[in-house]
Amino acid sequence: MIESNEKDYKQDKTKFVGVKYNNFNKKLELLHSKDIEILEKFGINHEIENEICFNCGAEKLNFFYSKNTNERTLGEEKRGYLKCKCFNCNFTGDIIDIARIVEPNLKNKKTGEIVNFLLSKEFLERPSKIDTNREYTSIKKVRKKEKNEKKLITYYNIINTFIVNFKLHRTEEIENYLYSRGFIKEDFKLMNGYVGLEEWGEYRNIIFPCSDYSFIRRLIKDYYAKEDTEKKKKIRYINSYNLQKTTHHCYLLEMIRSRRIIENNFFNIYVCEGTFDTLTVRVALKNQCLAFSSGGATSTQDLIANRIKEVAEEVFTKTNKKLNIILLYDNDEIGEKGQEKLYNLLKNCEYINIYKNFVPLLLKEHKDINEAFAKERETFITNLEIIDKNLRGTII
Repeated sequence: MIESNEKDYKQDKTKFVGVKYNNFNKKLELLHSKDIEILEKFGINHEIENEICFNCGAEKLNFFYSKNTNERTLGEEKRGYLKCKCFNCNFTGDIIDIARIVEPNLKNKKTGEIVNFLLSKEFLERPSKIDTNREYTSIKKVRKKEKNEKKLITYYNIINTFIVNFKLHRTEEIENYLYSRGFIKEDFKLMNGYVGLEEWGEYRNIIFPCSDYSFIRRLIKDYYAKEDTEKKKKIRYINSYNLQKTTHHCYLLEMIRSRRIIENNFFNIYVCEGTFDTLTVRVALKNQCLAFSSGGATSTQDLIANRIKEVAEEVFTKTNKKLNIILLYDNDEIGEKGQEKLYNLLKNCEYINIYKNFVPLLLKEHKDINEAFAKERETFITNLEIIDKNLRGTII
């Protein structure tokens, strides 16, 4: 009976809204009564006009209630269930269709299985607001807009979904890749809230949130740029498309806030060149620190310097304490040039102490922070802990 109902449901979902005396239809009715609650568990807000589509990424997704002409109450039409439509990719669907896209383990499941999953105790006990450690961003998303107000477009919901995926749906492929970079299983819980997982066709990519307006994807499988030449360029990292408010692709730069520094006593700030280097420092110090990626050796130095100076002055004004800025760029010529440039931009700031000479101790002959960690994990952690502890004693 259920299989038959599922088939009919796919053909005409509206005919089952409000139908009684049928187990499957009762489940559907219960499911659609929880539409908004379920969307919130996926980090999706149905009230935002022209939301970013979770299927194609365009800012043309809108929610609406379907019409239900099969049942009326006191002569008035009863409202149907919540649906959405993207006016870019033409995706149209309800909570079941949405779940197939944003919940990786439901991609190839039958309708009945999806309904059972969404109504399961395990799923319904998920928090409606996922703890994504939102300190990495200071932007509050505009929930509704006035007619004359320009809406703020962000990647907020998409990043939320990525972060949930990493926490709940890590594949063996992803875990093996992280193992190859020196991480162990116990490290994964330290990554929750700071990295995400994207299902991109046949690819499973690691996502590094930078702000509400930017993120970086690390491709695990080989991916090559389409070029006319026989020599194809292998691509490892792809930045998110720039939005109106996108100013950088610096992983975790938005965590550098005066309040977070003061409340957590995080006066040591580590500036790394790469995303995995930043993640390595955080894991090595059990997240008891602040670290961010420069987004490249030289590209964003002025932006970074201005952010550090601004925050350092705020912190000094409130605490009379300076920040310790530790530069840990790659162990190569480009890294040295980038590190020297940022050092020169910051060396005369009266609110900070800046250090650039710890690279030889931590990296030795290795090319970057993550490689040193992967090859000599215990030695690297010990040396970093010593540096961190000693610098904490220099804060004045």
